[in-house]
Amino acid sequence: MRRDSFFPMPSPRLLALALAGSALACGPLVAAAGTAGAEGAKAAKAAKAESAAASPAQPGGKPTSGVVVTYSAPAKVAVGETVTLRLQISGVSAADGASVEVRDAAGRTTLLSTRVAAGEQKTLELPYTGRADGMQFIDVVTAQGGRSSVQSLPIRVGSGELKLKPHGQRSATAGGEAVISLPAVTSGASR
Repeated sequence: MRRDSFFPMPSPRLLALALAGSALACGPLVAAAGTAGAEGAKAAKAAKAESAAASPAQPGGKPTSGVVVTYSAPAKVAVGETVTLRLQISGVSAADGASVEVRDAAGRTTLLSTRVAAGEQKTLELPYTGRADGMQFIDVVTAQGGRSSVQSLPIRVGSGELKLKPHGQRSATAGGEAVISLPAVTSGASR
């Protein structure tokens, strides 16, 4: 068999159309980079900086509030032990500042709510008691300039094992197909 029968080469015209389409899809960044010399590089940097400033993004590319949250916690907390969590808030650029709300994900309670002014870096100290064995989470909700985001902070309590919800009951149909029956959830029930 001939090798090119499996992988035919596209025509030069088809390649040119594909490259033109990809340049259109990439928008002003490619157009700016395509201009001559140093001016093109400057224009590309400006376009990239403008899009990043307009909508800060997480690594996955989704817009976020732009508020930076870092934290420190003990490597492990004993069940019933109370420790101090330290949250450092920065990256506030909105003129009216940003709101920060810290929630206990398991108990669905708000532990702390505060505002941070533009340009301010704030350290929050928060007492936390490990109530159950396993991996626990604290959610930090930040909002500024009409955008919000949630960051879940893991805290190892006791063994630090991640506990999954109980699985359903496993059975088989008359035809031998495996079936897992899960409990029904009524409206208004929590996760």
